[in-house]
Amino acid sequence: MGVAAGTLLALVAISLLVPALLPLVLCGAGFVAVRVYNGRAVQPLTAAGGARLGWMTGFWMFLAFAVMCAVTALAVNNPEIWEQAKSMSAQFPQAAKLALLSPHDFLMQLVVEVPLFFFLVTLLPGLGGILGAKLSRKRP
Repeated sequence: MGVAAGTLLALVAISLLVPALLPLVLCGAGFVAVRVYNGRAVQPLTAAGGARLGWMTGFWMFLAFAVMCAVTALAVNNPEIWEQAKSMSAQFPQAAKLALLSPHDFLMQLVVEVPLFFFLVTLLPGLGGILGAKLSRKRP
């Protein structure tokens, strides 16, 4: 595992512990993607190319999130799994409101939040990609 991948994994671990750092981690993902690309490329990326690469990084993260949401939606339809999830939510204060929702309400909340998450998880890595492209240009 390279230094860039290790740095990104460390940022992800920190963002899981401190959710307020999620925007920083998303920008960092785009930044790291551009830095890795520029490390192997003959010519450095322009700002537009960095934005595109950062956006693609965010898009792939969103696809992974969407697959997890689909699996969760399928699992929540099983009453036994829903009761298990409600009992496990008592251990986490952030998920305490899960115990108050019905499976239908939970799925509707998930459907409403997915488009907002798409814009967040693609826009911020794109901005990080622009920053990475600007900072990694070789000066003459």
